[in-house]
Amino acid sequence: MMKPFQKLAFYVVTVTLCFSCHFNKGKFVITNKSDFNIDSLTINPDSRKQIIKLDKGEHIEHSIVMNEAKTDGSYFITFKNSDNNTIVSKSFGYYTNGYQIEDEINITVLNDTILIESTFNKPYK
Repeated sequence: MMKPFQKLAFYVVTVTLCFSCHFNKGKFVITNKSDFNIDSLTINPDSRKQIIKLDKGEHIEHSIVMNEAKTDGSYFITFKNSDNNTIVSKSFGYYTNGYQIEDEINITVLNDTILIESTFNKPYK
């Protein structure tokens, strides 16, 4: 039989472990420098299946949850140009074992292209 202090310690350790478990996340900054509004933007893999709308000149910080991506692969961005309803998509980057290797990926949407720039804040040794 556990003593009250042992029970409390057990519950504290259990709760701490539950909160310390984290999601595999990818961090992005998305900037719309085009002449059109962006609708239905998604970046995959994303377990939450988030859809973003971004007006001309707007930028946001965005995170995806990559818990379902247990392998290596590329990201995939898709959005709709709200002016002419065309769908734009592009494969880019690389993740490994469901983890983003960059600290942040900057995505800039221009009228005729999508620029991707990876940021590494921690040097590899």
